[in-house]
Amino acid sequence: MENKCKSITNENSRQNKSHEKVAISTKVIWLSVAEASGFLGVSQQAIRKACKDNGGKFRNGIFTYQQGKGNGGTQYRILLTSLPEAAQANYWIDQKKSIKSNLSDVIKPQEPATIDDSIYQGMADEYSRKPGSIKDEAQRRLSIVTDYKALIEAGFKVKSALFQLQQRVSKPTLYRWLNKIGNAPRTHWETLLAPDHEGRAKDDIHIDAWFFFQSRYGQQSKPDATVIYRLMLKEANAKGWGALPCCKTFERRWEREVPENLKILLREGETKLKESTPHQKRDYKSLKIHEGWESDGHVVDVFCRWPDRTVARPWIVLIRDIRTRMPLAFKVYHTTNAELVMETFKRACERTGTTPENFTLDNGTEYSNIAFTGGQKSTVRHSVVKGQPVGALTRMGIAVRWATPYHGAAKPIESFWNVIIDNMHKLSGRSYTGRNPVERPENCSEEHALPIEEYVQRLNDTLGEFSRGELGKHRGNGMEEKCPMALYEALMKEHVLRPASVEHLRAMRHRIFSRTLSQQRVFEVTIPGYGKVFYEPDEANEEVKRGFTYDILPDISDPNAPALIYEGARYLGDAMHKACIQFYNENAAAETNKRRSKVIKQTKAQAWELTQQAAGNPAQLEAPNRGMPDLLASAVNMGLKLLPESPSTPVSRYEEQDNGDILDKQSGVITKRKPAPTRFEEENTQENNELERKRKEKEDAELRRFIEKTQQGEGHSGCNLNAPRTVRI
Repeated sequence: MENKCKSITNENSRQNKSHEKVAISTKVIWLSVAEASGFLGVSQQAIRKACKDNGGKFRNGIFTYQQGKGNGGTQYRILLTSLPEAAQANYWIDQKKSIKSNLSDVIKPQEPATIDDSIYQGMADEYSRKPGSIKDEAQRRLSIVTDYKALIEAGFKVKSALFQLQQRVSKPTLYRWLNKIGNAPRTHWETLLAPDHEGRAKDDIHIDAWFFFQSRYGQQSKPDATVIYRLMLKEANAKGWGALPCCKTFERRWEREVPENLKILLREGETKLKESTPHQKRDYKSLKIHEGWESDGHVVDVFCRWPDRTVARPWIVLIRDIRTRMPLAFKVYHTTNAELVMETFKRACERTGTTPENFTLDNGTEYSNIAFTGGQKSTVRHSVVKGQPVGALTRMGIAVRWATPYHGAAKPIESFWNVIIDNMHKLSGRSYTGRNPVERPENCSEEHALPIEEYVQRLNDTLGEFSRGELGKHRGNGMEEKCPMALYEALMKEHVLRPASVEHLRAMRHRIFSRTLSQQRVFEVTIPGYGKVFYEPDEANEEVKRGFTYDILPDISDPNAPALIYEGARYLGDAMHKACIQFYNENAAAETNKRRSKVIKQTKAQAWELTQQAAGNPAQLEAPNRGMPDLLASAVNMGLKLLPESPSTPVSRYEEQDNGDILDKQSGVITKRKPAPTRFEEENTQENNELERKRKEKEDAELRRFIEKTQQGEGHSGCNLNAPRTVRI
């Protein structure tokens, strides 16, 4: 670049005149037109015109410049010391140079004694606790002092430097600030320049008035402070508390002195305080796929029309895998109940081909019922009740984890409902009801209800779009920037399936009854809508015994179907439905008698065989102890109490035939069975039996009265109560 220096006539005299105003730095600094424009506050075009046409003259004076050729044509450079004093000050202030202050040689400040660094640290700690307004003022003061130091270092006289800063600070104030910092290190200037005032002094408030305000203002109804203050004035006049400050004073003291948590508890409640406390962050990567499932029920914010033409908001029960957030199964119904939950769980097991290790559930009765979670603790059942029926999850070895009541954050699935609401419910037009009456649209009407079939199809499509990541990328913890389906497929490659057995799936019935098998080998249960229903186990099932209590699982949708019999978690077989017959159905009665006779004959035959074995080979009774080790056998025998031997039962010489006749095996004589009595004979027999029963009751009553009189002292002396007596009837 070709440089050509031009200056006005008598340039030396101009520079000498400039030196009288400021002590120019010995360093020669040239500025571009753009930089000079910023410091002068004029346009670049005006500076170029002054250099080209007027020889450096402009309205505020003249300046020295250099002219040369560059890529853009003619270029000019302006000498810093030829600019006005204000422009030079702007330049040095803009530099913000870090310098070692020599201010003591200029204004002779009073230097403080050397301060230990620990004192500076204590002052800095105290400064960090001051309010923001104090810190803002300290930073403003620091900026002014730094600019002043920069001007002095650049060569400005004290008077000139103060003149440039007169719009920002007065001379006495600046001197006070400089005395504060003294020779302290630059890092502590902001702390030393902070204002010393502590704010407004506390107003004197009567202690009883302050307690009155706290107790009335700290309520969850959130009364207005002005209302409490008006009541407090009346109380002050009545009890002589004296003059009270304004209402704002009480509010400021409330904000200043009452702890933050206490204010939340008093004005918002315990739930709000719980939400305001720090909560835990759970690592989803620590879970394996299908290690934990979660389920929740949600009432739909859409009016739906059902096949019977009724309009209602349906319920959704959804199950998803916690690790991958993958929806596994859902069911929609008119209302929520245990059957809906169990059908959804059964569907999830069938779709995935596996079962979870843990299951996080809501606390509603549709989840906490005995048929589903019996045998495990819950928020309702704080301990496992002895003898309680075993539920489906307990039978399958799945650990139930109950969500914290009234705490949505305990279940990650709670936030998932927002996906359904935003991407489906709010797009349902006039059938959308809103989540509450406040959000309900004005044009919402039951007349525009969606058919339930259409809603289910939309829900299925929305869940599919979420699984495939079409509703947006899932950025949750452990998702690895993948959609739920992609993460599910990746983790399933290493998963070992835990499929549910056919028996477990079949036993998912939402009603369970604990019943005792009667002497007639019948279970009696009461099913709503059907009344008393009877179930009879198979006669060949020797594991089901009379007088013992079992868990009966009927199919309440079809009571005629067989019921399942369980003893705890052990399946014992089915119990067939026992229907009631018509009152005068003689054929059914004959079949019953025939079956009963068959059972009796089989039982007698078993008893006869047992008798024959005992009589012919008594040593067989000791057969169970054979083959045991000597030490163990002796230990068992020592614990047994042997009964004295009894004579063997003689073999009966009589045998009952199929038609009821009696056969004498020794003589061969057959005794015919007596014919069945006629209806008239049966009635006479019943009448005679009734008369005989009444006669015995009368004799027993007379005997009791005689014994009572004897015990009261009548003929007590010398009598023997155990001796037989003759009672007149």
